[in-house]
Amino acid sequence: MPTRWKRAMISWSSRSVVAQRVLYGVRIAFGFILILFCDAVMRLRKVDQEKHKARLIDEHAICQMRVQQFYAQRNTYLTGITMFLGLILISTHSLISQLVAGEGNASAATTPRLTTSGPGSTKAENERLKGQLADANKELEALKKKDRDMETLKKQADSSHKEYMRLADECEELRKKLGATAETKKDA
Repeated sequence: MPTRWKRAMISWSSRSVVAQRVLYGVRIAFGFILILFCDAVMRLRKVDQEKHKARLIDEHAICQMRVQQFYAQRNTYLTGITMFLGLILISTHSLISQLVAGEGNASAATTPRLTTSGPGSTKAENERLKGQLADANKELEALKKKDRDMETLKKQADSSHKEYMRLADECEELRKKLGATAETKKDA
């Protein structure tokens, strides 16, 4: 199929109400299949437990037990693979719709926008872009000023910390001296 047709089908399926309802129905069916899978696993465990408990000698009973085990295993495998394929289907649909949306955004971004014809429209666009550039430059200058203020504040905090540490050391020395003079007065 041509890419254009594929893209149209995928975009229709991602926007269509009918397709969304079908996807909702698939999710509900997935929930029922999950319940059936849990039931099949429980039956398989039950059959295995009965097989280990029963000591059957009769050929017919042994055959019946094997048939039950076969059906339980078959149901487990069928519901398990159906769940797996359902997950693959849902995830593939979502990935393809995201890809188409991304391609649409990319193509819209790469194609130049057509404005009203005439030389005046390009001048207006240029003026608007110049205004945006001027605003961006103002914001850049404000950010640079804030950065300089932050550096100044860091330097002030560092010098205040150094001064505090120097004063704390000096205070400790004075306390030691005071403590030493107080001990000599007590001894005397």
